Amino acid sequence: MRTRVTAILVAQRGGEWLDQTIAGIAGQTVAPAAIVAVNNGGAQRVGEQLMHSGAERVVGLSSRLPFGQAVARGVQTVPLEAGVDDWIWLLSEDACPEPQALEHILSSVQRAPSVVVAGPKLVDWDHPERIIELGQSLTRYGSRWTLRRQELDQQQYDHMQDVLGVGPVGMLVRRDVWEQLGGFDPALPVYDDGLDFCVRARLAGHRVEVAPASRVRFAQSGVAGPHLDRRRSVLRAAHRQARTSQLHRRISYAPAPVAFFEWLGLPVYAVLRVLWALIREQPGYMLGEFVAAFAVFFRPHSIVASRRRIRRHSSAGWPAIRQLRIDPKSVRTARMIDREAILASSGRQRRELHFISSGGLAVLAAAAVAAIALTWWAFPQTSLAGGGLAPLSEIDQLWWNTRPLGGVPADPFTWVLALLGTLTFWNPSHALVLLMIAAIPLTALGAWIWAAQLTESRAARVLLSLGFALSPVLLGSLDAGRLPTLVLAIVLPWLLLAATRCRESWSWAGTASLLAAVALAAAPILIPAALVLVVVGLFTTLRGAARVLTTALMPAVLFAPKIVYALVNGRPLDLLRDPGVVAPFDAGTTWHLLLGFPEFGLEGWAGILDGIGLGGPPATLLVGVLMAPIALLALLGLFTGRVAITVLNSVLGGLGMATAIAAAQLHLTVTGDQSVAVWTGSGLAVYWIAVLSLAAMGATTLRRGAAPVVAVGLVAAVLAVVPVAGNLLLNRVPFVPASAQMPALVQAAGESDPDVRTLVLTPEAAHSVRAELVTGSGSRLDRIRSSLASPEETAADRDLAEVVGGLASVGGPDMRERLQDEGIGFVLLVNGGSDLERAELQRVFDQHASLASAGLTEQGLLWRVADPESVSDAQGDAGTRLGGTSLTGQTIWGIQLVVLLGMVLLALPTGEVTYRPERRKRPSRRAVKRAGTSAPAAPGTAAGAAPVLPGAPGAPTEAPSEAAPSDPDPGARHGSEDTASAARWLPASEHPDPEHPAPERPRAGHPAPEADSPEHPENGGPR
Repeated sequence: MRTRVTAILVAQRGGEWLDQTIAGIAGQTVAPAAIVAVNNGGAQRVGEQLMHSGAERVVGLSSRLPFGQAVARGVQTVPLEAGVDDWIWLLSEDACPEPQALEHILSSVQRAPSVVVAGPKLVDWDHPERIIELGQSLTRYGSRWTLRRQELDQQQYDHMQDVLGVGPVGMLVRRDVWEQLGGFDPALPVYDDGLDFCVRARLAGHRVEVAPASRVRFAQSGVAGPHLDRRRSVLRAAHRQARTSQLHRRISYAPAPVAFFEWLGLPVYAVLRVLWALIREQPGYMLGEFVAAFAVFFRPHSIVASRRRIRRHSSAGWPAIRQLRIDPKSVRTARMIDREAILASSGRQRRELHFISSGGLAVLAAAAVAAIALTWWAFPQTSLAGGGLAPLSEIDQLWWNTRPLGGVPADPFTWVLALLGTLTFWNPSHALVLLMIAAIPLTALGAWIWAAQLTESRAARVLLSLGFALSPVLLGSLDAGRLPTLVLAIVLPWLLLAATRCRESWSWAGTASLLAAVALAAAPILIPAALVLVVVGLFTTLRGAARVLTTALMPAVLFAPKIVYALVNGRPLDLLRDPGVVAPFDAGTTWHLLLGFPEFGLEGWAGILDGIGLGGPPATLLVGVLMAPIALLALLGLFTGRVAITVLNSVLGGLGMATAIAAAQLHLTVTGDQSVAVWTGSGLAVYWIAVLSLAAMGATTLRRGAAPVVAVGLVAAVLAVVPVAGNLLLNRVPFVPASAQMPALVQAAGESDPDVRTLVLTPEAAHSVRAELVTGSGSRLDRIRSSLASPEETAADRDLAEVVGGLASVGGPDMRERLQDEGIGFVLLVNGGSDLERAELQRVFDQHASLASAGLTEQGLLWRVADPESVSDAQGDAGTRLGGTSLTGQTIWGIQLVVLLGMVLLALPTGEVTYRPERRKRPSRRAVKRAGTSAPAAPGTAAGAAPVLPGAPGAPTEAPSEAAPSDPDPGARHGSEDTASAARWLPASEHPDPEHPAPERPRAGHPAPEADSPEHPENGGPR
């Protein structure tokens, strides 16, 4: 039987790619018997280009159709002939076959009569040595699986034959099978049209093969199959199309009962897939997952039609294709190899830290020894109070206090406390003690990891990690119980690591957002510096702008209620107040800040030198000399380090120092009669890690000489913190067990009634008393609201002053009702202060009818209010007026919790990577203008409903050699030296030359030799 091959060429854009494809068809060693070109909704110039291509027929479509439907329109115009084995060869304008492509693929189907579909080896258009596709299969769950892709073609797969399916590009299919199966499924317009057709052919009892020797260059411009480009919008559209096709096929292939429930569950499945996209750190695919599921859900008629099409010709059954499906182990292995290849090609391979061999373990051990020596007094404690410390509430109340209460928003640091307390949920306060103990090792570990990103030098890593872990800021905060600064020091190195890598993946962006929220919650004074860094990050590159902005999402959500509250009350600077217990301190001078000491007195050096008659400048000079080695190393690193690192750390150091200096000038809180500045240590923590990073770069420059210099610098830095380290070592710290915070009677009453208040009075001088209201069994760190700490006198302050004045007045009015209205159940006159004033107040209180003496306690003298009645605070869902709209505390808390959980999911390291194709230069359309000089095409008429653009009169039936592009090197326009153009594939005698016409070539219309004939190429005959 004579074999006839008709090439169906679909074009819709035209241009240089189409010219090369036409030349590739014309250059076949075995030419197709006929060429039918389909102008798939392209412009008039595309039709003109096709008419001059040598095609017998040019079918013009008024609107763009999917590739399968465009091919069907072209097949309708090909007349049937009796006694002919008719085949159709599917090509698109961006699929250029190599000279022997048709000969090899035709030979493969002629050897085996049972093969009705064959596919070529698709290679990259610009890099023909790379395989794009060589056969397709299905995974266990029905996903399309490309058997070979993104590999160099070294003929390693040329032995492959039977496969489950092939793609539509370059597919050779027997025409009677095409018509019997109804062509491609209209419900699969982009993805899986060829695979689905091959599956149906397999179910009908036919075979599908690949012909690896048949090579077709493919540009994946979207004419056939998906459009793949480097642009993220294109990749997202392709993902949505792939998911739509997969869901449609999964339901179409499933048994009827399973298919019904799968279709019914698509809305729920859409939500789950959206969450899964978030977990996989691919938020750009979330909308596509949702749209894909609902697109299939609202087209049940397409599913029914597909199932009928499959059932109509399914004679072999699904077990016939089971052996051709890809097994799960192969899928996992291939995905692992693909992931490593993508990471290697993008320069994102994981960097080995060599934690043990490069000194990381030794640094951690040294930091642990230092922590044990300096915090030994905290080991037996389960809760501490004093200085900046206070215990936490029980776990349920702890999370309750993260909500706005009484119209006052919670500090973002309350969320940090809730997370810490959850680690030891049976006793949340114990987590704070453990944090105090582990602060030095945790800071050293984070600083070492950060140093490992900057340098390979062991000495430099040791300098940065131990220098930061034993810095004056950290040890001073440990000595004073400044918990927020300890948290900041621990997370700061990790934040720098995540922020500098947030453009690499959504996981790093989510991690950076969470860490930024923790850091800013602990140190709100850093908000202006953080805004500057975000702006700088946005302008350094716009490609990762979305991920850079994501880092600011979590802080913005946590701070939003407090921002609105501060603006509504006309005090925007309240946003920068320190969270937690505010302890009075004297800010250091500029010289002290430059040396890294936040407080005046250099953490005890001034007192020591004053005791021997030296103070002021000598103390500053001495500490300056001790810090000189690190300063010199930092200066060396500034001029010798890599530009990116030095610029980053210079900006960080400058912003940190500017923040510390500005904080010393901001007095936003009043304690007694003393105004307190914002804590300068927050800015100095940023400044100090930047200086040490530059010093690490300087140590790297010294190479072998770094070790002794680093040793001298670390010893000198440790000597600079000897006074504060001595306080910790000798247990001269202001901490007591939390049980000693309030008298036992008050604690018992607070456990039964958490809202009962105790009026705590401290006599400071004659007729001067400091008053404080403590709720429950004592102060709780999570109940503190910095928004209430106004430096100006408030109505609550005046009410409290009236209560204290009434109690301290001899013969004054009965205060019982007033005390009951304020919810005061006890009055505590603490030890300390003015003894004379305390004695006078004791005498007055003993005579007051509203108070009943409860005796002397360890904390001081205690009185009980006669017949007290506790008045509960508004613990309900109090409304918070935000910008004229009433948002309940429950709503605000819910939004914050949802964003927090979403960011945690985004930050999970899933290891997912996404392949992005290389940049591909768009084809030139100048070739279209040359179409008029080409030879006219063969005439023909189209049958069927599709309009036909006839060729020029008198055109020959066979495509002339002038159809090849006149450009001697068309592939060079694509910017690749490896591009093999169609002209290069033509033999010398086949290059366009009007004086030397192309020799006659064998055509697919001639009778093919039988497989067992001696004339067959496989049996030694001529090819």
